[in-house]
Amino acid sequence: MSLRTGIGCLLIIILLGEAPPLFSGEIYRWTDEKGTIHFTDDPSRIPEAYSRGREKIDLPEEKESDFQRARPPDDRSDRVKEYLKEIDKKIAAKKKVEKRISQLETELSSIEERLKWIEEYEKEDFQYYQPFRDPRTGKWVKVASPYYDEKRRLTYRMESIKKELTPLQEELSKINRSL
Repeated sequence: MSLRTGIGCLLIIILLGEAPPLFSGEIYRWTDEKGTIHFTDDPSRIPEAYSRGREKIDLPEEKESDFQRARPPDDRSDRVKEYLKEIDKKIAAKKKVEKRISQLETELSSIEERLKWIEEYEKEDFQYYQPFRDPRTGKWVKVASPYYDEKRRLTYRMESIKKELTPLQEELSKINRSL
């Protein structure tokens, strides 16, 4: 027995003895003209010239339950599932916050357009838009427009929307940083 053959056999014994095989069935061993030992599980891969010198090695069939028993329990998959659940929760929260921000910005835009329209209308068509001097007191007095209540209500709503938008935008940036 040559040194290479002995080392090859020793290597096979070590590999097969310590690590459980992930396959079952037949292994073929053959040696080429340089003395190199080759292994394959497919006999068609053995060159024609060396097919006579091949040696068949039978391995015991391994059951899946044996392989699972040999492996220590792995909790990484549970951690990955938990991590993915957390990411899904953050994405859902992000979508919810983005939707609310979009609604508020749309409402804010429509309020600003309405206020602008009222302002333009009052300048053009409301003859008493300019304040006048009260003849009794001599002070300048603002004249109330027919849109006074609506303007006051819209201005108040615009301020409350801006107050609500600020924390939502901060929450959105916090969620984005955590993703």
